Amino acid sequence: MKMLPNLFENNRKWASTITQSDPDFFQKLARQQSPEYLWIGCSDSRVPANEIVGLFSGELFVHRNVANLVVPSDMNCLSVIQYAVDVLKTKHIIVCGHYGCGGIIAAMEDRPHGLIDNWLDHIREIYRRRQDELLSIKDVTKRIDRLCELNVAAQVINVGRTTVVQEA
Repeated sequence: MKMLPNLFENNRKWASTITQSDPDFFQKLARQQSPEYLWIGCSDSRVPANEIVGLFSGELFVHRNVANLVVPSDMNCLSVIQYAVDVLKTKHIIVCGHYGCGGIIAAMEDRPHGLIDNWLDHIREIYRRRQDELLSIKDVTKRIDRLCELNVAAQVINVGRTTVVQEA
């Protein structure tokens, strides 16, 4: 609990800085949310969605989970897609993975990780389907990078298969 006062103070400083540079920022932000983009990305704390694409608050609708998966049974992700497409009228859906993803690395390890193994099985299935290609990559880091890329491609296909996107 000693961390919370520090976070509250950081928030006050951030809000003060924003208000000094744009006194109407929070009033404008409260009146509108019309992002053109839905970002489906990894929950990794090193990947701050708005910052890495240079967009401000309200310009990017964000959904994050371990290894940026779009699973057909994940009602959270599907609800975000539905809200973004049907209500916010976003024009673009971005699936953003990243190299060095801990979820991808864990999925490639031959050991149990607990509850998250249920989630990681979606990545393991991609690995199984592309095992010959992946095992031909001798450099482990490059193999992990390639699985990150294959995972993003698979999730883009999953986005395209959702009924919300199909109907849009």
